Amino acid sequence: MQQNKFVLPAHLDFVSKLPCQISDNLSNSCAQSLTLTELCQLSGQGVEQFDDTPLSYAPLLGAESLRQQLVYFHQALNHHQTRLTADNVLTFCGAQEAIAAVYQSVLRPGDEVVVVSPSYPSLITMAKQLGCQVKLIELSNDNNWQLTINDFTQVVNKQTRLIVVNSPHNPTGQVIDSPLADEILQLAQQYQCYLLADDVSQASNYNQLALSHRYLDYDKAVVVAVLSKSFGLAGVRIGWALSQNKSLLQRLLAVKSYGSICGSVMDEQLAGIALKHHRQIINAANSTISDNIDLFEQFVKQHSQYFSWQPPQAGMLALVKIHTEQTIERWVENLAKVTGVLLLPANLFGIEGHYVRLGLGQQDFPLMLKKLSDFVTNQR
Repeated sequence: MQQNKFVLPAHLDFVSKLPCQISDNLSNSCAQSLTLTELCQLSGQGVEQFDDTPLSYAPLLGAESLRQQLVYFHQALNHHQTRLTADNVLTFCGAQEAIAAVYQSVLRPGDEVVVVSPSYPSLITMAKQLGCQVKLIELSNDNNWQLTINDFTQVVNKQTRLIVVNSPHNPTGQVIDSPLADEILQLAQQYQCYLLADDVSQASNYNQLALSHRYLDYDKAVVVAVLSKSFGLAGVRIGWALSQNKSLLQRLLAVKSYGSICGSVMDEQLAGIALKHHRQIINAANSTISDNIDLFEQFVKQHSQYFSWQPPQAGMLALVKIHTEQTIERWVENLAKVTGVLLLPANLFGIEGHYVRLGLGQQDFPLMLKKLSDFVTNQR
């Protein structure tokens, strides 16, 4: 009997097997969350505004008003010339479902997929599970985890079916700026391959970098995003995909119909509030991230014998090198056991060495740093 090829993603599998309780997640990939009350108050009303909401199915495509708000949100972030409408958006129960739908819609066994490594694990594993050949662009600490167009031209060719890009990058925090995005787009157009942009943290641009792109001017491009990262609203299970390619969106909808079918009508209404007040939410989140970057810079200076890092250019994630003779798995397990603080080893994301993924989006970051400081001090 053929065994199921699908396995738990590496980072989730790692956490599930830790022999201790986790009280603090120092690898959290999301911005600071709002409570339900705080989110509702942004609309000038309380939670009671939903008292008469029928708990029925939401529209399969997602509510039209929500999809139109998503168009406005991305038009504000990017500089594509193609005029998009609500018909160019499809909602999902998170970005993972959206990415899985893209993979299942455009990939066939034997196809070549170009992915940057390290990466969010499923960007690679899902392609392999579909029988695809994955060609990796390996980032290096030697050049501060930066990408160049040469990295892509060396692996993209007429056999390439899909290029996957993620900016700000998980887990390094480095970016694809607007000029490089234009070059990647031109390369995809040259070989007529699909282009998937994982833009879940694009709005976490506290350094005001040129992160705008025009991918959506290309009919084989699809942009995926979610409320969990830059918005910090992981409990509102709304992700989405945008494309000018109506045929592709129909294929994505067909895949969705065999999964979630539709989103939650309550989540869609909460998402509408978040998008209407996105500047207020994201500005507050970005302020927290910036403060935590400054705090960790000082922390590294104080504990340089234990840590080194490259601060993120955008987003709320970075890689930190741990100066230890232990294996990185043993070190993070000891940290979790002694302090209850979780740091994920970066080999779960595809990079070897003594690296961990650091999350910078939480307001209790200073308290977690204190526990980390006490841990390394007591290890002397």
